[in-house]
Amino acid sequence: MATAALWTPRATAKLVFTNSAVFIHTCANLFCQFLAFLLLPFSAAAFHDSLAYILRLWVHLVAGLIQCFAPSDFVLTVDSSCDERMVQRNKQGDATGITFPKRILVTSNHQIYADWLYIWLVAFAANAHGSMKIILKHSLKYLPVFGLSMTIVDFIFLKRKLAVDKETIVNNLERSKRHKIPTWLLLFPEGTVISESTRERSKAFAKKNDMNDNRFTLLPRSTGLKLILETLGDDPEWMYDFTIGYQGVKATDIPEKVYTIRSIFSLGVFPKKIHVYIRRFRIPDLPLHDEKAFANWLFDRWAEKDEMLAHYYDKGQFPDGRDRLQLPIRLKNPIRDIGMMYVLLLPYIPFCLLAYKLYNMLFCSAS
Repeated sequence: MATAALWTPRATAKLVFTNSAVFIHTCANLFCQFLAFLLLPFSAAAFHDSLAYILRLWVHLVAGLIQCFAPSDFVLTVDSSCDERMVQRNKQGDATGITFPKRILVTSNHQIYADWLYIWLVAFAANAHGSMKIILKHSLKYLPVFGLSMTIVDFIFLKRKLAVDKETIVNNLERSKRHKIPTWLLLFPEGTVISESTRERSKAFAKKNDMNDNRFTLLPRSTGLKLILETLGDDPEWMYDFTIGYQGVKATDIPEKVYTIRSIFSLGVFPKKIHVYIRRFRIPDLPLHDEKAFANWLFDRWAEKDEMLAHYYDKGQFPDGRDRLQLPIRLKNPIRDIGMMYVLLLPYIPFCLLAYKLYNMLFCSAS
């Protein structure tokens, strides 16, 4: 079906509603962040904890919108490299949830622009959604409201020039280590999503360097990841790698042409199941001493990822791991989870009343 045919009045109304809801919630988020600064002179830990809690409340809206307009489930496959205690179980031994260390680095393949959103919702499923730190292109820093809010929670904005970005990366990660802030640092080593043009660039790079190009991923870039890992040292200890497959995407598709952020939230075109294969690597054990050795290590991991995706497209699921569990993207209490953001704004009421009173005294009385 052509995309234009999907733009019904109902779809347009959904687009206006979701965009307005996200903008209003982000404005509320920003004002709550301003209040958190009142804690900074007394306790840096309380300040960072408050920002994390406020970020959790922002993600609750996204989870609620997914629940209402794009209901879907995660199918998480946990590799044998992961800790046995990672999967939570009930008394009957059934898998009911998942947990991660408080500070981790997350890498992933990059198929659609909504990848970062679904990975954030994996963190939501693990009750770690207030810990996300995303690496973004620098221009997003200047988005009205959103850019300032992301700056306050210390997202990393890069100009994609290592000579310029190196200091930004190192300073940001050193702050995170110094304050022991719980962190999910998210990085896409491919740099961008798959498209006709990026696929051709990947093929050209592979040919120039006498390598095999991947079929379902782009060849990753190792320089930025190596810098991040060297800066982190042994804190965090683990790098978790996600391989994502979306139900409804075929092996011959360009994934971003199947699912866009707009289609997911407005057009009713969304993945019913998001398959994620999770494995982990101990950062101190990686070959960071040699640039070429690390690049080859990363290329090998992406070749393995490509084979896992080939299996996924053939079988409809990833290869078996230690565990497999299905988790719905769903709020436990939507009214409380979303409404709490606005409860935090109550301290502004006295300021608003005082401003109104001063306005009346200065302007209305004069007239």
